Amino acid sequence: MSFPIIEHAKGDFCYCNGEKILLSSDLGRSLQEPVDHTIYYESIRFRSGVMVFFEDHMLRLYRSVQAKEAFDFDSEILYDQAMDLIRDSGLESPDGNLRIVLTKDRSVVHLSDAVYPEPGMFRSGIVTATLEWERVEPQVKVFRGDYKQAVAERMREPTPFGLPYEVLLRDSKGKITEGSRSNFFVLHKDTVYSPPESMILIGITRKYVMRALRQAGLQYREQTFSLDEIVTMRDRGSAGSEEVAVFVTSSPFDILPIRSIDDEKFLSADNPHLKEMSEAYSRITDQYVRSRVPRKK
Repeated sequence: MSFPIIEHAKGDFCYCNGEKILLSSDLGRSLQEPVDHTIYYESIRFRSGVMVFFEDHMLRLYRSVQAKEAFDFDSEILYDQAMDLIRDSGLESPDGNLRIVLTKDRSVVHLSDAVYPEPGMFRSGIVTATLEWERVEPQVKVFRGDYKQAVAERMREPTPFGLPYEVLLRDSKGKITEGSRSNFFVLHKDTVYSPPESMILIGITRKYVMRALRQAGLQYREQTFSLDEIVTMRDRGSAGSEEVAVFVTSSPFDILPIRSIDDEKFLSADNPHLKEMSEAYSRITDQYVRSRVPRKK
């Protein structure tokens, strides 16, 4: 299925093969039309004008390209173009999102109109729904039209708690592997569980969540669970227990608690260990940004 190189563009211009072009130009419009090429991409959040964990995003992009077509690209040039884009776009806030998109013949850097969770979602958790889908080459981040269509259709199906904010993927055995745009975790007592890395797209945020959970004094194990198994763990706890939490992580989400999966409710946002881990993660990201904000002369 064909897919456009530029999706959800924001602003007036982008960079294509190093050239600054208007999105309204002939070339700019053509980049927003579906193409048959394999499209590799990274969505990168920036705060205070700093691209958060840029180096990790470029390493994952490199691995995705090498896994399929093995062409070269220069991440330092892409960095310079992205910083020029942020600086010259006249944004009211130095916070936002951009995408770096590659095909074998083109490199594109553009601002993206990303939607971030509302503050209330961190306080109460999000609604999710499951979808049986096993991704081909889960560690290669490319656009896949059939996958995006299936996820979009599931997002439009209401649950008893409302429309889902995220879709969780189930494999053929019913085990939840990851979110459609996030990594999935289960927290039970003092241990955080996540599927083996061979089964999922390894998120950038995931790496720093691992650091945060250790700082919060938690243990980590690789293991998958079905929804029924998670519900059983929840129900074995005391009445009103918050010892089981489920959550997702991604660059736009950071650490986002889950309030419901399909027709099952969880008290994830009230879990004290999850709160401690979220605070540790915030300290890590804040330090990253502070260490890279350009000093004023």
